[in-house]
Amino acid sequence: MISSFKDFTIGVIASLFASFLTTYALQFIQLGKEFKLKEFLTTIVNYRFFIYWGLLLVVFILIRWFIRKKIEQLQMPYPMVNSIGGNYDLEADVEGYGFKWRVHAYVRRKNNVSNEILDINAGIINGPYCKNDYREMKVYKTYFGRYKYKCPKCGYKRILLKNAWTLECEVKDELEAEYRNNRGNS
Repeated sequence: MISSFKDFTIGVIASLFASFLTTYALQFIQLGKEFKLKEFLTTIVNYRFFIYWGLLLVVFILIRWFIRKKIEQLQMPYPMVNSIGGNYDLEADVEGYGFKWRVHAYVRRKNNVSNEILDINAGIINGPYCKNDYREMKVYKTYFGRYKYKCPKCGYKRILLKNAWTLECEVKDELEAEYRNNRGNS
């Protein structure tokens, strides 16, 4: 997708440049030694088609830049410090955002009578994995800044506004909230 937009942009610029040169080449030849910057700028201003396409291209690039900047602001910050974990009490496969995730967690609290897990602390979250064949998804950034997740084998695709780190944080929060909610309902 990115390469097709780049090809389109390069093609438009090349087409505009070629049409500008072929249209006004005779005028440049007639100017000869008396070529002045003022006359050149007047020629460009008179060629309004070139200006309109140039402005459209600039607007398109500015919109792309604005969208990418907004999407980057939606992401969670990366962690500064990682702790070294030990053995986890719980390992589970969960689904979220159209992917499978492998979660390793510590059990914070259990019910003394029924030995039911009341609260957890999710430690490591691996993923995203394909929901069809459990392969690790490849992440690509699209032209407008979205994140495209694609399975290398089956071709399953998802396009989201969030990067893998933000998705991991949200899966962790949802899993912990589910246990907190179950504790509140008990």
